[in-house]
Amino acid sequence: MKKFLGRFWVFISLILAAAMYFLLPLFPSFTEYVISRGLNKIITVPLGFLTSLIPVSLTEWLLILSIPVIIFLIVLLIVKLRKSEKKSRTLLGAGKSLVGAVSITAFLYMTCHGANYYRYPLERNMGLDTSHRSQEELQRVCIILAQGAAQARTELNAPEDAEFEFSESIYTELTRAGSGYSALTDEYPFLWTSIWRQKPVMLSEQWSYTFIVGMYFPMLAECNINTAQPDYAIPFTAAHESAHSRGIAFENECNFLAFLSCINSEYPEYRYSGYMEALSYCRRDLDSEYRKEVDEYITDGMWADYAANNRFLDDHRKEVQIGSSSISVAEVSSQVNDTFIKSQGVEEGVRSYGQVTDLILAYYGSL
Repeated sequence: MKKFLGRFWVFISLILAAAMYFLLPLFPSFTEYVISRGLNKIITVPLGFLTSLIPVSLTEWLLILSIPVIIFLIVLLIVKLRKSEKKSRTLLGAGKSLVGAVSITAFLYMTCHGANYYRYPLERNMGLDTSHRSQEELQRVCIILAQGAAQARTELNAPEDAEFEFSESIYTELTRAGSGYSALTDEYPFLWTSIWRQKPVMLSEQWSYTFIVGMYFPMLAECNINTAQPDYAIPFTAAHESAHSRGIAFENECNFLAFLSCINSEYPEYRYSGYMEALSYCRRDLDSEYRKEVDEYITDGMWADYAANNRFLDDHRKEVQIGSSSISVAEVSSQVNDTFIKSQGVEEGVRSYGQVTDLILAYYGSL
């Protein structure tokens, strides 16, 4: 038995990860209370608290440093192979180490994040009715959101007809993402976490070509924020990534919690961001005849911020030439993200972000 474990220990974590991937969807109650509210919190809460103490993105530095480390390991392997008399054994040892690393990473991913795809839906945990709503109801909610954004903007130090910019440093702003969650965790304790800092990414400008504005790295329990996007959108992004760190995996659910936490925040820039992003998602689902009345409630300053976001996207639509055809970096990034999300059992892929509308309507329908 000891000999068997000595040879195949590298596969144990991989087998456990595979078992979680295939079995946990069959047992949502076990996943909810044992994994998501139990094991996941035991690992990510203290880990996230420690990584939050460091103001820079460890994920970014890990990515940057991984390049020379990988090159060094490849060179080291080549040197060892040239010196080794038993090259097959050297290759087998290297392969075993690689499989071990992948195996442990897969298990940590499933434990710290992947399993959360198989817990109970957020609407069940929060008692929301997401049944179909009419266009009239959606229009009513859009007007409420537009009015909320307009009111929050009057509390900001922002020009009436120009783009909003932070008056505080980005580091200060990103430590405020947990403010609105305080009210939510009183009613929904499963959202509690000790992760209190979201990290600005130094290479945000380069990252922007992927159209990705935030990323949660579960192995470090770290929330990374693209700070090149317009300032008005950053609080919502920070709150979205914070939802991931609180054990929520689905993108539409993270968008909903971002909205809900933002409008409950003590900081007007977070309330403004929450209303603006929610309005953007809900307005897209409105038929044109209903959208016109909603647009009357959108102020010049709000239009200026939406225009800034459109410029941000237009400025980063970079295409690369592959043979005789060209493809944008954003399209490749979106396809990769879509494939990843679908691999977690979410059939809608990246379209699931927009399903936040149903949750927002359910929230206002319950008031």
